[in-house]
Amino acid sequence: MSDELRRDGAALGVHLERDYHGTPEELWQCWTDPLRLARWLGIPAGPLLSGADPVRMVMGAGEDQWVEVRVLAADQPRTLKLAWDFPGQTGTELTVELIPLSHGRTRVVVDHDRLGGSATGYGAGWQAFLEGGLRRETGGRADTAWEHRFTEALPAWRDRAAAVG
Repeated sequence: MSDELRRDGAALGVHLERDYHGTPEELWQCWTDPLRLARWLGIPAGPLLSGADPVRMVMGAGEDQWVEVRVLAADQPRTLKLAWDFPGQTGTELTVELIPLSHGRTRVVVDHDRLGGSATGYGAGWQAFLEGGLRRETGGRADTAWEHRFTEALPAWRDRAAAVG
């Protein structure tokens, strides 16, 4: 497990790494198949890999809890790079790298860049999704709700932000 908040000039980015049971091909499906995405991350309006147009993904029940996702690059089953735009927060980029490990395991590396002042929330949010929804989607256990995991993760991400200034 590796979590970092990084500064690149004025921009902030988050970096997280987690290991999962499953091959890169299986984890690729978790990140790209609409039915699997809906079980652990958000409900996409269609397939992410279907074209150049953005796909809206509903992330919660609120009117503003959706994200426009557009594929910038896809190297199946290794790397997925997405434009990730929440309402009022455009220009962020999400890169997911799937690294094969031994014994049918895969390391998922998430880099979300160009986040600005919302980096602590993104860091805690990705941590909650990776440790809960994706862990459960790959056959593991997630004992608490997303909101609880997010609330528990947020102070550490705030500390990381204070450390990088």
